[in-house]
Amino acid sequence: MAKMVFIRIGEKLYPSAITNYSLSVGHKLGLIDGSNLKDVLEADSALTVVYLAAIGPNKNIDFSFDEFLFLYKTDQEELEQNYTAIIDACLDVVPNKFAEGLKKSTNTNVGKDQKKIKYPRLEIECVEDRYVLYCLASGIDSDTFWHHPIPDLERIYESRQAYKAWDNNPKTY
Repeated sequence: MAKMVFIRIGEKLYPSAITNYSLSVGHKLGLIDGSNLKDVLEADSALTVVYLAAIGPNKNIDFSFDEFLFLYKTDQEELEQNYTAIIDACLDVVPNKFAEGLKKSTNTNVGKDQKKIKYPRLEIECVEDRYVLYCLASGIDSDTFWHHPIPDLERIYESRQAYKAWDNNPKTY
């Protein structure tokens, strides 16, 4: 599970992480250039990243970016610590042994009468593309998609895909 970074905004601590909701809102507000994780990593402002992380998992935050700037009273050192922790949490990918075990138990041999399926190379350009792939095609819950940290969502997707592949073609002995 991805690490949550707790950020003090005003008098309250908020669990914070970059989520698909963060990416979508950041792009729509013009705070980042697109709705992919690389756009957060290329953001011009640490304050932008901290704001997007704060709104990501917290469905009931109702303050704008300007209100956040007014409420977020911190020094440069704490801002940099929060920013670094958020970016590190985005990039902290733990090997998925669950999915790996399923992959090892999946029969990849193609029978004589069975055609091999060639999967398309997907170019995911935006959060809407990810929504179609993760929610509509793979059946991941919409709330999980929008408000869970990106590394957690990636792990859920990888495990789900590995399970579906195994379930469709388990190795037999």
